[in-house]
Amino acid sequence: NLKKYYGVNTNITKAVDGISFSVLEGEFVAIMGASGSGKTTFLSLLGGLDTPTEGEILFKGENIENYGLAKHRKDNVSFIFQSYNLIPHQNILANVELALTISGVSKRKRKQRAIKALEQVGLGAQLHKKPNQLSGGQMQRVAIARALVNDPDILLADEPTGALDTETSVQVMELLKEVAKDRLVVMVTHNPELAEKYSTRIVNLRDGKIINDSDPYIVDENNLEKRAKEKTISIEDDFIQKATFEELKKAIEMLPKVQKRRVKKYYFQEKTEQQIADEENATQQSVHIILERAIENLKKILKK
Repeated sequence: NLKKYYGVNTNITKAVDGISFSVLEGEFVAIMGASGSGKTTFLSLLGGLDTPTEGEILFKGENIENYGLAKHRKDNVSFIFQSYNLIPHQNILANVELALTISGVSKRKRKQRAIKALEQVGLGAQLHKKPNQLSGGQMQRVAIARALVNDPDILLADEPTGALDTETSVQVMELLKEVAKDRLVVMVTHNPELAEKYSTRIVNLRDGKIINDSDPYIVDENNLEKRAKEKTISIEDDFIQKATFEELKKAIEMLPKVQKRRVKKYYFQEKTEQQIADEENATQQSVHIILERAIENLKKILKK
């Protein structure tokens, strides 16, 4: 029940007005509708560029706002726009590399991955050309390479063929169809012929609502509950494993202290032999307790 309203009081625009929508990996979904039907707003919400007025967007069972919108955009989503949005004074290799800069990827790996992405879209021989030396179709291919270089789970395309001629549009759509084989592609388009030919599912919007869905996917609520339970168990296991690791680490760090106290008795005569022995025993007992606790935690994991 996703909603996005703009304005105040009685002057309210319902850009997205109660959409419920579920998709699967590997789908190529075309979002269609007249101008002002809410297509671009809906795409922006899916990509975490905007927040809903009501409702929530779940990705792999988690609300993307809880996950973090910036993190969602960095880890899960890439965008392709009609206007390409390339940096004119940089060559296309640098344009694609730029997408990896904020991800903390090393310079060498950035270059390798950018070259691979450009080769994937058929531009491996054009690496050092600048955008103004390319055709519209080639620039859109650069934009697709830039979107793919982070290996996103979701590719969101807003009118990717809107500025292209028919022949070039077909080339770009063929490329997107190939891309959709191992990820979700959601594309906004005004072109019904391309949508019919290349997408696996067509969703029509009007006034912010879905009026038709060619192949709706109905979520099994029981399956969602099962996944939520599995996720909870996974979190518990992670906590136990972390606790086990920390306890083992602490035990290992304490072991040398026993040996250090043995050295102390030769250089510091303030403590009696009995005091040093008592401290050694106490340290050894602490180590044993910590190791026993770590072993018990490991047994819990193995039982599951």
